[in-house]
Amino acid sequence: MISNKLVANAESAAAFLTLMGNEKRLLIVSYLIDGEMSVGAIAEKVQLSQSALSQHLAKLRALDLVETRRDRQMIYYSCNSDAVRELLRMLEGIFGDGDLSQMAYRMRRAGA
Repeated sequence: MISNKLVANAESAAAFLTLMGNEKRLLIVSYLIDGEMSVGAIAEKVQLSQSALSQHLAKLRALDLVETRRDRQMIYYSCNSDAVRELLRMLEGIFGDGDLSQMAYRMRRAGA
């Protein structure tokens, strides 16, 4: 059963899911939900160049999903979004039982 709130916010929900549907952005917020990290540390964790990471962070900032803090030359990012936290919790519930590799294999075969 679909709620009136979801109907009213379907466009925003779709934009959020589209943004979070990127593997690298999902990894970025997964690391940031646990605490603040520097740009260099994030880039190393998600294996992206700093310029590529910057583009992903800009998209996350545009929807206020990440926050920044500057300390002299360093910029630190964090994620305190309840929406991101809930999405990660839901994904953990779906994929956290060890069947992820089989599902990933089926998705690759299906061309998804």
